[in-house]
Amino acid sequence: MTIFAGLDVHKKYFHATALEESGAVLVQENFPNDSGGYDSLLAVTGEEVKVALEATYAWEYVFEELEDRVEEVKLAHPKRAEAITKERIKTDVRASEALAKLLRLGWLPEAWAPPKETRKVREKLRRRAYLVWKRTGFKNKIKADLAKQGIRKKVSYNGEGMEWLRSLETDSINDYLDMVEALNDPIERITKEIKKEARATEEAKLLMTIPGIGFVWFLTLTTELGDVERFFGPNEVPAYAGIVPSTEQSGSKEVHGSITKEGNKYLRWAAVECAYLHERYADDTYLTRFFHKLAAKKNDQTAAVAMGRKLLITAYWMLKRGEKFRPQG
Repeated sequence: MTIFAGLDVHKKYFHATALEESGAVLVQENFPNDSGGYDSLLAVTGEEVKVALEATYAWEYVFEELEDRVEEVKLAHPKRAEAITKERIKTDVRASEALAKLLRLGWLPEAWAPPKETRKVREKLRRRAYLVWKRTGFKNKIKADLAKQGIRKKVSYNGEGMEWLRSLETDSINDYLDMVEALNDPIERITKEIKKEARATEEAKLLMTIPGIGFVWFLTLTTELGDVERFFGPNEVPAYAGIVPSTEQSGSKEVHGSITKEGNKYLRWAAVECAYLHERYADDTYLTRFFHKLAAKKNDQTAAVAMGRKLLITAYWMLKRGEKFRPQG
């Protein structure tokens, strides 16, 4: 007999509701959010159990604890699960019970859970991304401080550029430079680790045929995208990244605004950065022509975001069809 368990996971504990095939409640209580707690749960349910939890706080740890010990672990998409159950007032009991019921009925709206090896690589890539964002923040602070001094010069952060910045003898700029230099070391170390440890998958090799984009970026795209077969179509990919325009409709009037930013922020960031790199290093492709045409009407940032959206759709078709990049589309 298969048991269906829903877990509402918190920092120190998780609340579990386990249902029998008939729908009868087998267990409904709190357990410590540690190895002992999961041992205690399985002591009640047995290992013939399917587990559902929301793709929110520390779900990776729960996966590590359970994926090799139970029949199946599934991630629930939080917003879609709420839309189905209409549970706006959430308690631990109601949240875990709703997940267990959806799982039992086969109605659970799933979020993607990467395989273990992919999770390990993705964790390093995300850690690197976080440090790069922090470093970029300090560089932007330096740019702002230079503007306060009436300096509009474009600054490079190589040896000569750093020396020039130090020569200004500005306390705030020196403080920010210290932070930039401190972040350079872990970013470079993690990058080397990724290049050494990560295996270039067939999917990554296909994406490497897109000119101008390096190994770390291709790896970011593939680990964040996963199997493209999980998407119903190409337009779902930029929507998943939150890189599609928001839309407001009133009667027959439809207005498109800025991008939604509701989705995978790492994939969204990678898509835009890859767009900039491709535009910089690729001579003449349908993507760069699109970029230049839109940049002439709008600006480079708008063009890069739109090109990032188009690049994700291109990546979808490349991976789905097993095709290399075609410069002319």
